[in-house]
Amino acid sequence: MKQYFIIVFGGAAVIAVCMSISYGGAFVWNKAKQARIKVDVSKTISSSLYGVDQNVRSAAAGVNSTFSDAEDPFGAISNDRTVVNGFKRVIKYAPDPQQDFIIAAAKSLPRNTIPSVTAKGYLVRNMTNSSDAISHNANTLLPIASLTKLVTAIVARKLIPPTDDITITKAIANTEGDSGQLRVGEKLTAADLYYPLLLVSSNDAAEAYAQHYGRTKFIMAMNDFAQSIGAYRTYFNDASGLSPDNVSTANDMATIIDWIEKNDPGIIQTTMLKTKTVGKHTWYNPTHFLNWSYYVGGKNGYTPEANRTGVALFALGKNKDLYAVIVLGSDQRDADMVQLLKVVKE
Repeated sequence: MKQYFIIVFGGAAVIAVCMSISYGGAFVWNKAKQARIKVDVSKTISSSLYGVDQNVRSAAAGVNSTFSDAEDPFGAISNDRTVVNGFKRVIKYAPDPQQDFIIAAAKSLPRNTIPSVTAKGYLVRNMTNSSDAISHNANTLLPIASLTKLVTAIVARKLIPPTDDITITKAIANTEGDSGQLRVGEKLTAADLYYPLLLVSSNDAAEAYAQHYGRTKFIMAMNDFAQSIGAYRTYFNDASGLSPDNVSTANDMATIIDWIEKNDPGIIQTTMLKTKTVGKHTWYNPTHFLNWSYYVGGKNGYTPEANRTGVALFALGKNKDLYAVIVLGSDQRDADMVQLLKVVKE
């Protein structure tokens, strides 16, 4: 009988122990399974963060492209943002040590539109460090009107000796517009014609250069020049800008004014003159920004097809960085430029 009880109760004890082991194993297995699920979720979130990282990388590529893989300040984003807590792997919401860098990079990217700006295309470029502060439709092809005359001046100074006498013919005088007050039969030197061309945007002066050199060859030289400096989308059909087929983009105009500032600054200096007298002629510069201490030159234009256009240079900030402000297709050119300058000053 004693052996019977030992066998019965001993067997029951063994069964109880086995059941405990089985239950404990199931509990551990479930915990491990939950941990794996959390790891998978964490990996998914980490992958999403990595995708965001790729977008930020692309957007901020212009901010700093000199980092090696080891130095990459964005690398922390794609690392595993989880921590082990017992059997669980949970998301760690600790701030990223590179967060300030990312925010700074995002803020440095060009902003898009300003509702109060009427121009169809515009660009503000810091020419000192070759960065864009703001742009909108900067690669959209638009008529440029008398901004054409900046390239007319460049090509005239390259191809026509400044001492050449240029006679104003009837064909030249019949060009639309009379802002230069040029008269049939009078002679001016090539150097003298720069003033009505750039101060009062004389269409007659532009046509005088073209016809003196050979109109077809002169306009071809203008187009060749634009291509040679990388203003690939710019095209000229005449030397004055009267033609609506004279087209460019805000980006191309920034390229052109940058070339002038670096290679032929005399053109910009001429646009800063308030008046110029040559013989019986006195030309008055109508540019409204002339009285601004930080305005350093520019050119305006208008035709019905182009509306108001403008390129202006400003020296801003403690370091006097040079900014180019370009507006194309504007209803209110000066007001648009003022609004764009506020972006730089903010």
